[in-house]
Amino acid sequence: MSKSTKRGFTLVELLVVIAIIGILIGLLLPAVQAAREAARRMQCTNQLKQLGLAAQNFHDVQGYFPNLSGQKFLKSKYSGNGNWTRFSCFSVMLPYMEQNAMHEEVIKAIGDGHAPWSESATMPWCKNVTAFHCPSDGNAKRPEGAVCGTSYRICAGDLAKGWEWDEHRGFGSDGDAAAVSVAHITDGTSNSMAFSEAVMGGGNTSTRVKGGIATLGGNYGSSPTSWPNLGFKPVNCAAVRGSNGEFVSGTSVDTTGSHWRQGCRWADANGNYTPYFAILPPNSPSCANGNAEDWCITAASSNHSGGVNTVFVDGSVRFISETVDAGDQSKSADDVATNKDRPQDYGGKSPYGVWGALGSIAGGETNATL
Repeated sequence: MSKSTKRGFTLVELLVVIAIIGILIGLLLPAVQAAREAARRMQCTNQLKQLGLAAQNFHDVQGYFPNLSGQKFLKSKYSGNGNWTRFSCFSVMLPYMEQNAMHEEVIKAIGDGHAPWSESATMPWCKNVTAFHCPSDGNAKRPEGAVCGTSYRICAGDLAKGWEWDEHRGFGSDGDAAAVSVAHITDGTSNSMAFSEAVMGGGNTSTRVKGGIATLGGNYGSSPTSWPNLGFKPVNCAAVRGSNGEFVSGTSVDTTGSHWRQGCRWADANGNYTPYFAILPPNSPSCANGNAEDWCITAASSNHSGGVNTVFVDGSVRFISETVDAGDQSKSADDVATNKDRPQDYGGKSPYGVWGALGSIAGGETNATL
């Protein structure tokens, strides 16, 4: 009687099976990653949609949209706090985003004289608000107890300006000087951007274009001693972009600490925290003067491939490509304004193409299309 023998896999067969499994995983992994990013992008779109709706509801109640800075909503009751003008649009939008409890904490903290950079576990702006975090922005969530940040920004227009300037061309204005209502948006609510994305700085981001801030002093054109003074030439900022998402070697960057990184304070209206400009196209460098809290021209950016999500004043959300027409990047407001003494009063069409036109609310570009 013969014995039956059990035959196992040979080493060659085992290696072939492992190789096939490896190939299948290699083919499947990009598809899984793409599906996850598609889900994250959809969630980001929904969150921007909610920001747009919150701004509209705020307008319905107050008669104007949330301001970039100098919140008109706060002035009458809290102007005794010398920092009241520094609070951002997000600090007053909370009750329209189902964040009533946090809004009450914000109002109390402002009434008690605290600033949006005050750090302690009891400060409401030292708490993360998930609605302000793009799920593709890995730096958005910060340890609580320190100031917490946002992946989203309010549109400061298409010309370089200070965050607290009276003049404005975009949806975000200084409310102490001019609060924007629907009546002011003569280009049309479907042609004017309200909010977009900008990657938040965090960790080792100082050398990276997304999340980092180049500090190039006065190298911006006509008025280097009082930059930007609307002498800002985007081409000079664009020149610091290097390869692989890094700034070019030798670029001076803002490394003053985690508290000053791009987007790291959702309650602070300063230029490196909550506004963005429709000047350089999406995913371009952001540039500042001596430090980011002095002057900062923040570009829209995201970790979504190829562009950014943007919500318009009418509440529609559109994905805008980083290759969008951004006009003549060598021009400053000084180059297009008639009054060279006050180029910030320029009221004509944007020099920055479709992108700039979508950033202005009354530039006469009623037919700006993507």
